[in-house]
Amino acid sequence: MAQFDAIGEEYIRLAFGISQHIDGYVDAYSGPAALRDSVLAQPATPPSMLVAQADALLAAIDDSDYPARRRTYLTKQVIAMATTCRQIAGERFDYRDEIERCFDIVPELIPSEVFEDAIETLQTLLPGNGTVTERMQRWRKQFEVAPSVAKQMIEVLEDELRRRTLALYPLPPQERVEFRLVSDQPWSGYNWYYGGYHSGVDINTDLPIQANNLLHLIAHEAYPGHHTEHCLKEAGLYTERGWAEHSIFLLNTPECVIAEGIANVGETVIFAPGEALRWQAEHIYPLGGIEGDIALEAQLSAAVHTLGSVGGNAALLLHAEGRSEDEVIQYLMRYGLASEARARQRMRFISSPLWRAYIFTYFYGENLMREWLERGDKVERYNTLLREQIYPSLLEGWVLEERASCGVGG
Repeated sequence: MAQFDAIGEEYIRLAFGISQHIDGYVDAYSGPAALRDSVLAQPATPPSMLVAQADALLAAIDDSDYPARRRTYLTKQVIAMATTCRQIAGERFDYRDEIERCFDIVPELIPSEVFEDAIETLQTLLPGNGTVTERMQRWRKQFEVAPSVAKQMIEVLEDELRRRTLALYPLPPQERVEFRLVSDQPWSGYNWYYGGYHSGVDINTDLPIQANNLLHLIAHEAYPGHHTEHCLKEAGLYTERGWAEHSIFLLNTPECVIAEGIANVGETVIFAPGEALRWQAEHIYPLGGIEGDIALEAQLSAAVHTLGSVGGNAALLLHAEGRSEDEVIQYLMRYGLASEARARQRMRFISSPLWRAYIFTYFYGENLMREWLERGDKVERYNTLLREQIYPSLLEGWVLEERASCGVGG
């Protein structure tokens, strides 16, 4: 591992300086402990000094002899960090501008007609009587399992997803993941990457665990999602190249869009179309005495996926349009087909100061990656995402170039 240069050290120092003001801002760190401790041992850096440090770091990156992509990647990361520094100092940004500065994406309100069409499809597909929300909640309830059963399912899922992932993307031999059931959290699952190719994955039990969601959740948090990406970038970009920025993972920066996109599309790379549903029906559902209906699940899954951007719309209504909490909860219940409990859990996420803009990383990251993956060799392109330094507007540029090469609408 190469020694960090001056820019690398300042990047790490700035990150931990921000973390002194925002608990959880540094999501993962596998770099030198002494560098981290030298910052955290000092009193919290004054906000004005953080802003000055961010501006100086941007200038240093611009003057560096780094390769062009690395220079742009770091610039976008530090613009996001500078935005957070300015917020700590009391500056307030328009919500959409905050998202663009932090994540290198331009958020848009998805027309409600898109959701209405998906809900109409669900109205046709869902069995039983009552409103589509009531029927969706009954449909989901058949997949609820006790934590003890969920643990058994997670063990089976870990073995299978790890096996499929390693067959395509070999990981360092010492890699491992520890799964835990937790409570009182704003998210459904979380990967804590400790460095040294070791992760802890927490599954939240605040709401009932659903067997039909566990495959996606384990793929997202571990194989071939967050854990896999962390391992490969620690090995290739940090350990081999000595790039300091890949010894650390920061919330509310463009790398989060890439990470969440990777995690969301991973299962489509290690399973053929339709295979994941068949596999979980054969190997996971029997552990909970669940029968399932693969054909109906596939149709419902496609319609529900369209509703994936409801959370982003809700965040825009709350933070950009000033709608009340009650209005937004009703919106989540109507278009997200959520129970009040699930809507309030989601509201907890999008109203949190740390997570209020983060909701956009999932939908935008996934959409960018799905299109790019489908335009080429999916396995090889996913390997690029796992191993290389990529930022959202770069990936968007690749997609636009390929669309142009195929003609309008190609």
